[in-house]
Formats: sequence, structure tokens, C-alpha cells
Amino acid sequence: MEPFISFIVCSYNSPELLLKCIKSIFKQKYSGKKEIIIVDGGSDNKTLHVLRELKKKHKEIIILNNPKRLPEGYGMGKWLGWKKAKGEYVFIIDQDNELQGENCIKEMLIPFKNSFKEKNIFGCVCNVKVDHGDSLTNQYVSLTGTDPFFAYRSLGGFINPKKIGEDNRDYIIIKINPNNLLITGGNCFVYKKDILDRLGGYVQDIENVMKLVNYGHDCVAISKNASTHHSATKGFFDFIRKKNKWAGVYKKIEKRGTSFSYIPSTKIERKEMLINIFFIITVIPNIFLSMKKIIETKERAWILHPLLSFITGVIYFYYFIFKYNFSEN
Repeated sequence: MEPFISFIVCSYNSPELLLKCIKSIFKQKYSGKKEIIIVDGGSDNKTLHVLRELKKKHKEIIILNNPKRLPEGYGMGKWLGWKKAKGEYVFIIDQDNELQGENCIKEMLIPFKNSFKEKNIFGCVCNVKVDHGDSLTNQYVSLTGTDPFFAYRSLGGFINPKKIGEDNRDYIIIKINPNNLLITGGNCFVYKKDILDRLGGYVQDIENVMKLVNYGHDCVAISKNASTHHSATKGFFDFIRKKNKWAGVYKKIEKRGTSFSYIPSTKIERKEMLINIFFIITVIPNIFLSMKKIIETKERAWILHPLLSFITGVIYFYYFIFKYNFSEN
């Protein structure tokens, strides 16, 4: 018998993307019981109408209001979804995602079935499809895990799981080093519900990972056969707007209190960030890196890497300075 599963989808406007996301969940071949918890952060009337119509058609849908509007953080969207969730497994999916194929759910649950061998696995992530019909910018962020600055430590970025993990038939297991945390766990990711419960719920992706690793759940799986299409950005200027927005958002989250900081705290983290900053500031190393990636992957979107990583770095540097020198303004 298949386990009861819960989906948490944080919504905010973009009804077309939201519809695609929900429809892709219902297209999945899954015989077990499921619920879809949509946590809305103050959408316009058009989106609210779409939500009401979805709830009329599907008894599995639960709609919650998120008065704090933000998806990440204590008491916010994903945390509220976790509080309501009743499933044995919790899928975190952003509304701008469309699950590919019909077996995404089944494939992402496979690593949990061998409970003896995989007892330390806290979650599983799927791959991101690069759609060549998208803008070049969206193709690029699909390759790097949406954030060029932190791509060097993201499972969706430069890290090659096959080189650092244990390769199984249907998935790869990555053992996370507590002294050099990998960024994952926020989008198209499935957690064991009882493990999230021990944390006091979903707070923030990397903070979840940090706490779980400290509790001994230090392994994450990457499904080989599950993927999503992530409509993260419409284009170049939309990317810059969103980076600026989210830099401010995470600054607010840190000011409210979080046990994780993106500022490196260990020797290996400091070393890797300094190398990353050197590549970004001097630009030339990233030009060579992007050329290498284009040759290796045949993906021309890598040509954007030197520019977008530089722009993202400038935005983050600005918010870092603002935070530590003008935090009371």
C-alpha cells in the first residue's frame, strides 16, 4: 500500500503557473492517498478565483491563508503547510514548477523504501529540466539552481553528484559534510514528515539541512528519473528584479532570527567562498568556466554565467553592507 503524502505549494499571483503546477501533480500515477495544501500569501482576485475553482473540483485540495506572505521562515508559508500536513511524506513544490512525466512521485519515494540501508536519508530532490523554448536566462538558472552566486555549493549548481555520492540504480546518495553544507531542500523536495516534526517544522531550506545533519540525518538522495520544469524567471531583467527582492527578503528573515547564516563559519566554507568571490570579481576565470561548461554540456545558456554571477554578487554585497552598517534604518 502506498503511503499518504502531502504537497505544500505556496502561491502568490501567477495563476497560469499555479494551474500548471497543480495539474502536473494530478497527472501523476499514484494510487496512495494525497492532499495538496496551497498556502496563499495574499494573491489578487484572479488568482483567488482560480484557487476556489480548484478546490471545487478536487477534494484533495486544502487552501490556507499566509498573513505573513513569505514562503520561508518560522510561521510562514511552508511552515503553515507543514502544520496542516497529515502525510507520511511532505513534498515541497514552488508554484512555478511543473512535474515532468507521470512517475515523479514514485521515483522520489524510492530512496526511502530501503529503510535499513538508507536510514539516514532525510529527503530526496529531483532534477531540473532545461527547456530550450524558455528564455536564455531561465535555461541558465535551471542549470545552476536559480542562484549563480551560491551555485558552487548547490546540488542544482556545479556539484556533480556522481563524483561525490554513492550511485545506486535509481538515485544517488549524497552524504553532507556539516562543515561544508550543501544548499538544497527548498523546491521539488520530499521530506519524511516525522523528521520535519523533530525540527519543529519547515523553516528555511538550508536551515533545515543544517539541523538535520546535526541530528545525524546527513544523507540526501537525488532521483535519476524524476524532474521538474522550473519557470523561475521570464528573462534577464526579471531575474535581476527577483534577485534584488529575495536578497531583501532573506535579510529580513535573518533579522527576525535564524540559526543559519550564509556567512561562512568553517575553514572549508571560507576557502570556497573566497575562491568563488575571486572568480566573480575578476570575471576572467568565470569566462573560461562558462566556455568549458558549454563544451561539456552543449548548453549555450552557460554564456550568461560570468555576467549573472557578477550582478548577483553585487546585489548580495550591497545587502551585506546595508545589513551590517545601516541595520537600524
